[in-house]
Amino acid sequence: MLILLVIINLLWASTFIFGKVLLVDYELPVSFIISFRFLLAGITVGIFFKKKITLNRNNIIKGSIIGSINGLAMIFQLVGLQYTTASNSGFLTATYILFLPFVEKLFWRNKIRAIVLFSVATAFIGVYLLSVSDIGSFSFNIGDIYTIACGLTFAFQIMFISHFTKEKNMFSLIFVQFIASAVLGFGYLGYEIFVFGRSIDLDTVFDPIVILTLVFLAVFATFIPFSLQFYIQKRIQPTIAGLGYLMEPVFTVILAVIFLSEGFGWQTFFGVLLILTGIIMVNIKKKA
Repeated sequence: MLILLVIINLLWASTFIFGKVLLVDYELPVSFIISFRFLLAGITVGIFFKKKITLNRNNIIKGSIIGSINGLAMIFQLVGLQYTTASNSGFLTATYILFLPFVEKLFWRNKIRAIVLFSVATAFIGVYLLSVSDIGSFSFNIGDIYTIACGLTFAFQIMFISHFTKEKNMFSLIFVQFIASAVLGFGYLGYEIFVFGRSIDLDTVFDPIVILTLVFLAVFATFIPFSLQFYIQKRIQPTIAGLGYLMEPVFTVILAVIFLSEGFGWQTFFGVLLILTGIIMVNIKKKA
């Protein structure tokens, strides 16, 4: 399981780097990246696991719920990534593990321990350090706020995946999730075009580097890791899964420093340290 978690997190970490390049260097719309990425991922699942996919009412409903939540989280993440660094995006997305206990209480009435509240307070200080340029200011980066919303949304996705994948037909859920995320992306594309007046440059879309990057995101950063995620979360608890996914932001920082030359000053360091501390504390088991 550990090796699979490492692979998942490394592949997901790469999405922040490639996403930043597509958004900033090639100025592709958020909606286009999401719709293309998940549509191609869905087609890939359909090709490789056609015989294992059953589109009954139960699978369509549950897969659509997971996919819609995932699509919304990706919109928050990519919109935020336009205004914040890949490193910040990786760590702020990881705050979903802090929201998970509250989400589970909302749906399953699980008791929230005192250490969870303390860990959230600790992590919030870290979020503050990451999100403001001046410590004395309470003016948050809008990109970081979108990314925190992404983390909250992902908490719902992880919770639903853990409960829905107790059933055997996970390939059906994966397929429907990808298609539902793509549909939401196309819906947001219409919103960007008609409300914001965004347009898509076909020369940019057909640029070989853009095509290869989108294919990588669809296959290696979506199809493979999401399939492994469903496989793993059938076998472990959602909070434990969330702790395992903690490797993603660490890999993101490493890749961002190497490929995007992002800085990593003391304020960022302490912000990351506090978020990591909060995330680890939230997973400390209550002693008998």
